Amino acid sequence: MAGIGFELKKLFDKEGLVNKAKAFTYSSVVTIGPMLACILLVMVIQVLLLQFGVSYVDRELFLASVVYAFTFSYIIANLTSMFVTRVVSDFIYMGYVHALLSSFYGVIIINYIVGGIPAIIYLMTLGLPFSLKLAMFLLYMLLLTIWNMNIFISAMKDYRKIGWAFAIGAVISILLVLAVLFGYEKPHIGAILFAVDLGFAVTAGMLMYQVERFFRTEKTMPSFSFFAFLKKYPSLIAIGALNGLGLYSHQFIQWFGPAGHKVAGYFRMAPEYDIAVFYSFISAVPTLILFAVGLETAFYPRFKSYYSAILSRGSISEIDGARKSIYQIISQQLSIIMGVQLFFSIMAIAMGIRFLPLIGFTSAQIDVYNILVMGFYSYIIFTIVTLILLYFDDRKGVLLLSAAFLLLNTLFTILSVFMGEQGLSFFVAAFITLLFALARLIYLLRNLNYYTFSAQPLIAKEYDNRYTRILKHNHSVDE
Repeated sequence: MAGIGFELKKLFDKEGLVNKAKAFTYSSVVTIGPMLACILLVMVIQVLLLQFGVSYVDRELFLASVVYAFTFSYIIANLTSMFVTRVVSDFIYMGYVHALLSSFYGVIIINYIVGGIPAIIYLMTLGLPFSLKLAMFLLYMLLLTIWNMNIFISAMKDYRKIGWAFAIGAVISILLVLAVLFGYEKPHIGAILFAVDLGFAVTAGMLMYQVERFFRTEKTMPSFSFFAFLKKYPSLIAIGALNGLGLYSHQFIQWFGPAGHKVAGYFRMAPEYDIAVFYSFISAVPTLILFAVGLETAFYPRFKSYYSAILSRGSISEIDGARKSIYQIISQQLSIIMGVQLFFSIMAIAMGIRFLPLIGFTSAQIDVYNILVMGFYSYIIFTIVTLILLYFDDRKGVLLLSAAFLLLNTLFTILSVFMGEQGLSFFVAAFITLLFALARLIYLLRNLNYYTFSAQPLIAKEYDNRYTRILKHNHSVDE
């Protein structure tokens, strides 16, 4: 994300309210486009369904369809997202640019197989109309596609077109939903979902065109070129899986607790809890933006200077000075991010208390929402800290932290279900793992020289397979 972070920072540096608003908008869609688009669409469409008098059962069915598509597409995409992000970075660094587009399609194919087959089997067991099941499946697959696109569009600098892709898709979805609501006295949820599908399809198509245009080269490579580093970074696949499951484990447990029931007789959910989770996540958006345009862009030059000092055989005092500079900038930027995010979290709580009752939130839901806002405050800072740790290739530490969060979130939520409590388990799990992550980061930065000089293998291990040989051969031919 550093490349696009530097580009976005240029907009933030411009004077004027309009430029600031544009920078905030572009940053939002580039950093968390699919998640933000889905949440905002649900908000708008939920309001429209209420205004047009759509029945409670149909509104629940719509919510269940979107939540299932959103949640499971995210978990499946997360299996490969961190691994592929690292591979893309390595490919660019090593000059294997010919392999980027083919790897993009290879990742899509893997995700379609891993995620698509179980989805088809599950939908076949439901006694819903075929048209509704088809609309659900299309939404799920489109979201799966866009999640994977995000890895590659983050390497592009044409953020305006990326922003327009999400904006146009969202507007089309809302307009088509309005057309369905106006055109039918009793609109079918399947038709509403198809309207949402078309909007996401437009977004996916526009992003696909940009990816093709940006990464297309004269030379073609095997679709699974990213397998070249499969044995090198298997821990990143495990981290992705743990992160995806950890984020949603509290919801899954709530689905089978006293607050859960089957929506429309088919989808296990805890609707009141799920919708509180949906809205509380919005409060975490500022941190993701600040990381992309603030901490990351400020941190990267210091990070580069430290390793440049080592590679250029700088003195011990120069190397240690660069290390202290990294420690200083991370401490400074993390303090800023935590302060700004705390402000937005408090604002989210205040706005939620005032406005969420207007869309049907009960006082109990507001209480859960408030706790979840603080839970996401802790979780999102925890996520940022783990990303910083991965900059230093601390995959072992991040793997343990991700496993700890999943374990704590699961255990505390099970306990909270028996106690009749909601939301607190997520906050406690996120807060504890945040403390662990901060402790790990401080330890690593204080001992960075040791990790750099002593903890590395004396001889770099070579990973050889069919794809590494193809990459090396094509690269040597180009030279």
